[in-house]
Amino acid sequence: MLRRLPRILPGLLALCAGALAACSDGGASKGGWEPSEVVVEVLEIRPELLRETVDLTGQLDAELSVRVRPDKAGVLESIEFAEGQAVKEGDVLFRLRSSEEVARLREAQAERDLKKVVFERTQMLAKRDISSAAQLDRARAELAREEARVAAARADLERTTIRAPFDGEMGALFVAPGARIEPDIVLTQIDKVDRLQVVLSLPEIAVGLVRPGVPFEFTVAPYGQRTFPGEIYFVAPTLDPETRRMLVKGWVPNADHALRPGLFATIRAEVARRENALVLPESALALDREGTFVWRVDADEMAERVGVQTGFRSDGRVEITGGLQAGDRVVVAGTNKVRRGSRLRAAAPPSSQSEPARAGDARPTAARGGGDGEGS
Repeated sequence: MLRRLPRILPGLLALCAGALAACSDGGASKGGWEPSEVVVEVLEIRPELLRETVDLTGQLDAELSVRVRPDKAGVLESIEFAEGQAVKEGDVLFRLRSSEEVARLREAQAERDLKKVVFERTQMLAKRDISSAAQLDRARAELAREEARVAAARADLERTTIRAPFDGEMGALFVAPGARIEPDIVLTQIDKVDRLQVVLSLPEIAVGLVRPGVPFEFTVAPYGQRTFPGEIYFVAPTLDPETRRMLVKGWVPNADHALRPGLFATIRAEVARRENALVLPESALALDREGTFVWRVDADEMAERVGVQTGFRSDGRVEITGGLQAGDRVVVAGTNKVRRGSRLRAAAPPSSQSEPARAGDARPTAARGGGDGEGS
């Protein structure tokens, strides 16, 4: 081998010299070495409205709901409504047989009229000093007693007519005309449904998330993804000591009566909002030993590592609370191909730019890993 080396060495030297010459010529023709371009998706950050929301589950109830019972025992004479009918406050719903009550009222009125005549005559005689003051007082008291009997008889007669306590929709009937009813028997139910209330029971960890005036939207199974608006109006001042949960209620408009009491509602309540927030897709975030960062595109289209602080996350988007400002351009897809100093070429902008910013309940802020290669 050593004897063959003198023959091989000149050829190797010539080959190396040719390669160096070629490199020298190529470098001169290109004006120096340049890094290859990396194709990525770039997003220019624009201020957006950020809404922090929490997802809850509740049930719809009528604004007012009453099981109608009679005030007194009796025989049901007539029903004055149809099931499902809309009624107004004061409308007659049921009538009981009232012949006895009418007779007692007439008797009381007759006694009152008699006592009234006696009182007026006694009063006239008292003015002429023919009747004593004691007789006048007795006549006045007897008239007042009979007037009270008339009022009691009239009230007893009115209890044979059962009226709607408020505007609402009538439910199913549980009785029929001719039935003997008692005060503990349910005749029907009436519900006020022009406005509903949604009732929630929150765990103690969520106590600080809701307050009166917080708007929310919700969906119900019969209407798929259609959303309905509402607003929290009541937050219980204390927690249930047994369940450690807090009662919360909200108003829900229902003018078209599309919603029904008893439906379960999946609620998204807005607990905070910020104007001019900076929001990025989570795909823009990377993580290394120094923390969470993004790749910002500088004026020379080169990749620049920028550490960032994050806030709320929801639906694949994250709030940027520090490190960036409006107008910065950030790599949002293809971060695994980027290295410090890479020359970047932007592909078509991501579709997420057109989506509204929505932030949900706060989640752990650990970023997704990236492709820096510097300690990741």
